[in-house]
This record gives sequence, C-alpha cells and structure tokens, in this order.
Amino acid sequence: MCQMENGSLGVFVMIVSSRSPKVLWRMVGLKGTLQVERGNKDGKHGYTVILYTADGQSKSWFYPFSGVTEELKTFLSDISLASLKKDGSYQVEPRLSYVEGARDVAVLDAMLESGKRQGAPISVCIKLERQTR
Repeated sequence: MCQMENGSLGVFVMIVSSRSPKVLWRMVGLKGTLQVERGNKDGKHGYTVILYTADGQSKSWFYPFSGVTEELKTFLSDISLASLKKDGSYQVEPRLSYVEGARDVAVLDAMLESGKRQGAPISVCIKLERQTR
C-alpha cells in the first residue's frame, strides 16, 4: 500500500501463480476511486480504467496496449522536434517529463517497500531539487 503526497491511498495487486494472471491498481481519494485493471476487451489486451466518483457514479474506459515500441517512437519524436526548435517553443508530451518519471519511480519504490513490510502503508513523496551549474 502506498500513500501519495495529497493523502490518497493506493494498492497494487499482482497475481501470477494462476492460469489467468491478474494485475490491478486502485487509488482511493476524497473525490472517488480510480481502478486500473489489466485484461482483454474485444480480443485486444490492454487496461480497463474505472473511475468511481464520490456521488456513486462510475465511468469506464479501455486502453489497448501500444507497447514499448510506440512509447519509444513518441519519446524520440519529442526529442527530435524539441531539438529542431532552438527557441524552446516546442512542448513535449507531459507524461515524458522527468517529473513524471520521478513520480513513477517513487510509486514503484513505495510498492516494493510495502511488500517488504508485509503490506504496511508507505508514503510516496517526491522531492525534486533544481540543480544549478
């Protein structure tokens, strides 16, 4: 279990010792719950995202896997386009920022630490310091 900076709690469950492996993420906050589950829809592998709002409503979306190849293409495209625009006017995909990368690593670290502590809640805190030269 991990707790984000804003107080939201999250649980990651991964079952691999069965014939049908299961991966599930659930984050619970004051305004609702977000659940991400790996699975299939219409013969495509991907993630089902379900948002349960505080007023009892729910919405669901399915995102098929795009794969590492597509992520690398996007990353390399952003680097290429950004380097071509010397004036700094190119805005990269926000999910590719170093801040998002640091958040991903912090959540993974908290998940591993929680596992070592038999599921004890672990706070996720990201402190980014700007280095000057």
